[in-house]
Amino acid sequence: MSRQAFDRKFTKPLLRKLDAEARKAVTRQRGQLLILADTKELQVAIEAATGHKPKPAHLAKALKEAQNHAKKLQSNFKTRNKRRYNAIVSKLPEIRLPYTLNTDMFIVSSFSRSITTIKNTMLKTLVASGAISDADSKTVSKNLHKGHGARGNAVSQVQIASSVSGLDAATKKLLLYNLEGQFRSGNIDSISHREIKRLITDGEQIVTKKGKLTANYVSVIAFQLGDDNIKDSVEEKAVKKVFRKFIGELTPDLLNMEGSSTLKEKAAAVVTESFKGKKGVKVKSKSVQLKTKTKSKSKGAKTSASVALSAKRLKTKKKKSRAKATAASQPLAMVALLNKKLPNTVRKNMQNPQLINRTGRFADSVKVVDVMPTPQGFPSFGYTYQKNPYQVFEEGAGAQPWANGERDPRDLIDKSIREIAAEFAIGRFYTRRV
Repeated sequence: MSRQAFDRKFTKPLLRKLDAEARKAVTRQRGQLLILADTKELQVAIEAATGHKPKPAHLAKALKEAQNHAKKLQSNFKTRNKRRYNAIVSKLPEIRLPYTLNTDMFIVSSFSRSITTIKNTMLKTLVASGAISDADSKTVSKNLHKGHGARGNAVSQVQIASSVSGLDAATKKLLLYNLEGQFRSGNIDSISHREIKRLITDGEQIVTKKGKLTANYVSVIAFQLGDDNIKDSVEEKAVKKVFRKFIGELTPDLLNMEGSSTLKEKAAAVVTESFKGKKGVKVKSKSVQLKTKTKSKSKGAKTSASVALSAKRLKTKKKKSRAKATAASQPLAMVALLNKKLPNTVRKNMQNPQLINRTGRFADSVKVVDVMPTPQGFPSFGYTYQKNPYQVFEEGAGAQPWANGERDPRDLIDKSIREIAAEFAIGRFYTRRV
């Protein structure tokens, strides 16, 4: 396939979906989580506007009034959209946010309708208590934005997930393979690598195959300082820019386009080809054209000299890997195997610029604690580690300058688990920090 045809059939459609308007869909989706846990952002905004630190009692009262207002908004939403409300409540254990529903986390209709009224409630309370003047409240309001921070998916992330949503599993697998190559060669930074990988692998949890937000998708948002919101926006756009460059540099020989079989079909052909035509054997597989180096003398028949050899090698490899396959097919046994090897594997992988092994406490604390199937049937291994003090390096939960994107414990643990799993021929699986 020519480069021009490849761009027309693959590259341009992906980039066109990448630029599709997603902001309205995200901000207007019915049923979103509003976080009102503290007044840190509000305090900084007030200090910047007035030059004075507000009293804790005034801030506490403003937060309490905002939470009471949010409860009313949640009650209204529950009355009008009970099915969606219940769906979000059932989703909360999976989202794993460190907040409590109806205390510092609330389900509201949409942020475009609720966030401004909640902010006004806090500011009016502060003006009434004499903490700030009416003029100051306007300045504070301008500097207090709605932002997702590390709690939700940005619009640009939804766009990336939407871009690849219509691709089949084989094409996604090739994208991930090429993404790993670009990362290892230094062409993609660690933050972009992790985000793009997540959106290609788990994008179906955000958008449907048609690129629409899934019914299970829940936006999570909280107040954020204007400067921080802008900084997050720059970082999000940077990831999108990396993804755009990554897609734009793909070549026609990377992917199987229309007119050729997929990887899955070719694999099936290798296995079933030698059984076709045998008496008493019924083969059901899509007929695919395999590349051939030699032709048989029989009229109208094409075969591959490598097909029989590939089938023979596959059979031999299957016998040799039977013990490994047995371990891989038993998730609970796999947990025990992972935990046996994890400390030493993590310790070995603790190399600069990631976390450096000094005392051994971090490596020894890493442990797989459960395994459960995803909706698609793949195993998901939940792991934990000593969060105090090592979670300070975790992006989103930690803090600068420690959480710099290169020392995230999750990357190190995921790499170690996959390294061990590869020894036991484990197929596709997920990892999650619990």
